[in-house]
Amino acid sequence: MTAHISDARDYYIEDGLDAQAATIKAISDTGDALLLGANFDRIHRPKPQLGMFAAVAAFLALGILASLLLHDGADVGRRLMFMGIGAVIMLTAYFVDFTILGKHAMSIFWGIVGVSIFITLSPRFFFHHTQIFTLLFPLVFAICIYMLRNKGAAGIILSGVFYSILGGRAIFLLPLTGFFHFIIIGTALFVVVIIKDWFGLSKLSRILLTIFYLATLTGITIFVIAMGPQTMRFIAAFNPSSDPLGFGFAATQIRLVLGGAALLGEGAITTAFLPDARANLLLTSVIAYYGWIPFAVIILALLVFIAVGFVRCFRQKSGLGFFVSFAVMATFAAQVLTYVLFNLGFTLGQISLPLISFGNTAMVVNMGLVGIMLSVFRTGDIVTEKELLQDSDAGRFLTWENGKLTINFNAR
Repeated sequence: MTAHISDARDYYIEDGLDAQAATIKAISDTGDALLLGANFDRIHRPKPQLGMFAAVAAFLALGILASLLLHDGADVGRRLMFMGIGAVIMLTAYFVDFTILGKHAMSIFWGIVGVSIFITLSPRFFFHHTQIFTLLFPLVFAICIYMLRNKGAAGIILSGVFYSILGGRAIFLLPLTGFFHFIIIGTALFVVVIIKDWFGLSKLSRILLTIFYLATLTGITIFVIAMGPQTMRFIAAFNPSSDPLGFGFAATQIRLVLGGAALLGEGAITTAFLPDARANLLLTSVIAYYGWIPFAVIILALLVFIAVGFVRCFRQKSGLGFFVSFAVMATFAAQVLTYVLFNLGFTLGQISLPLISFGNTAMVVNMGLVGIMLSVFRTGDIVTEKELLQDSDAGRFLTWENGKLTINFNAR
């Protein structure tokens, strides 16, 4: 860098400038010092996330071990193949600059929505395809709402539009659990932005908006629960005997097994029928055959991973870094909570236990999301808001001048 600046200074001196003016011009030609420093820091001072990678590897190994011990190694070869695919995606996401998400938020949003529509219209549409989107929607919404910061009331309105589009897509995608994950995480993101006053509103407006979105979340939850068979599912989750051969069947079998489980070792009842135990009831099987203590160890490991992840999320100095890592970590935590509750007999909905239970599509997507989160932890502290405003399709999509919002739908 010194040689480059010196050469430029000498050129300007030969061109007729005095030494001081030539030096100033040569330095200014190198670009913004803050952005230049940040780019150097990305290369020379990243924070390697070896501990988090080790935890991911341990969870993946635990999934393989559980398959070997509980299910005779069924599909282990296929799972190892997808694990390799997931590792490539995770490492790629880790080393790619995560700020690309903020710079191309609208392209990502319409791309994900478009693909989700295409997939659901496909004649080869399957249940496991939907998990791709229920896991990605919170992250997509996070970068959209970040894009709309400082846009005032118009930013809130457009955020609501994006929220509605993604929520509308989620409600038509199974599992229903993924829909609830999205609206809860999306509302949490809304509330954080409103509290931090990223939209530039008065205190009263922020309070009213917070109440509005919390009320909306409650209303949507009540509406969905009241829809047809969902009411029976909700009741059966807490009272399996109300529908013992329908929605309450899995909960009845689970509670039968848990009632005879030991602290360590095989329990008294292992002959109960556990529907699709390999995917949905892996933890129940662990309790049945190995006891409550191994179950507690697994849960503790997951809780430590989640706690460390959230602590690092809230340490992020850039808004985008916080939003991206929070959306990923909240998605991970929501899956763990839902899966554990299901395996304890509260069968409100089904979803994979991230990185551990059977479900190759979900595993690959979760590994990619973790890679994005670790990319934030690796370089997020040196990201600047000024840098994110450059070369951003968000800036081309929305402009705010003299109190007027202009939306350019042809920006892409």
